[in-house]
Amino acid sequence: MKKQLSLVLIFVVLFMGFSGCIFKGSDNNDNSSDGPAIPVENVSELVVVKDIPSGFEYLGTRSVTTDIVNKEYAKGENVVEAAEGVYKSTNLDYYVTAIKFTDVISAESFLTNYKATFKTLRNNDTFQEVEFSDHRATRGMSYSTVGGKQVPRYKYFWNNENFVFIIEGNSEDPAVGLDFAKATGY
Repeated sequence: MKKQLSLVLIFVVLFMGFSGCIFKGSDNNDNSSDGPAIPVENVSELVVVKDIPSGFEYLGTRSVTTDIVNKEYAKGENVVEAAEGVYKSTNLDYYVTAIKFTDVISAESFLTNYKATFKTLRNNDTFQEVEFSDHRATRGMSYSTVGGKQVPRYKYFWNNENFVFIIEGNSEDPAVGLDFAKATGY
């Protein structure tokens, strides 16, 4: 009787272990600080923000070619696909860009090239590291002339594995861009 009970208990433990209740299997998620896993089916899906910041509406998505990436952002090698989501409020425009590279090294190299396109500000406030959605991003600051005055503009950019995300718009408030960055979920 004890032998049968022991066998039943062994089978129950093994069944629970194989079903994932006890033993943690390999789900290819190393809980790194790179943020949540990214669906790789279509980059254009990554620029459609589900929880749009208040006051904005989604206008649509456009495909971005490698030539546009190289011209508008920085030199990028091994670009697989890129897309840009367009958002508008009464007086602000925001863009969420996602670029897929063939590998992580290409994505990181692109970000290095992109940072080099920023003009270094006198007070050394050009870049600031920020954290959200369990990962780090860079906030880049520059100035634009609007109505004869110099006004700050903020861009948020980071990579998650072989994907690069860039958030940019025409607000003087850095919180608006950060809200979009958080809303991507990546």
